[in-house]
Amino acid sequence: MSSLSCASSARVGVALGSKRAIRGSARVARASARASKRASKRVNLTTRAVKEVAGAEFKAEVLESDVPVLVDFWATWCGPCKLISKVVEKAEAEYDAAKLKIVKIEVDPNPDLVEEFGVYGLPTVMLFKDGKAVEGSKREGAINLPKLKDHLEKFGVAQP
Repeated sequence: MSSLSCASSARVGVALGSKRAIRGSARVARASARASKRASKRVNLTTRAVKEVAGAEFKAEVLESDVPVLVDFWATWCGPCKLISKVVEKAEAEYDAAKLKIVKIEVDPNPDLVEEFGVYGLPTVMLFKDGKAVEGSKREGAINLPKLKDHLEKFGVAQP
């Protein structure tokens, strides 16, 4: 009897005359329908996704870009990286793609980039212009959106 699914268990309960099994199954079905309805009402606010860049793409996506590029160095195991991820996604949605490109680089599979740009703390954001890291633009640690906008404005990226 343990190999029965929930629906089969309800049928067995009905066969045995148990009204409790019927009510339980109906309750589960209603809850599932409500959850599905809520999920269908959600709206995705971001129109583009922050691009994940690996070592091989770095030159083309960052160094050869015509617009300034904000690079978010992150790791899957880093708690503050998860916090700043939402901030970076909001910034990506707010800034015009013709004025700022935002990319993410996971540090574990890209140790050469980590060493080349001196990424010692996570998360780290760094601005690149004209194929070079902008002097003084490297910022380590979590940051909120208004502070990120101020940081970018300091280095010539106009706020949206």
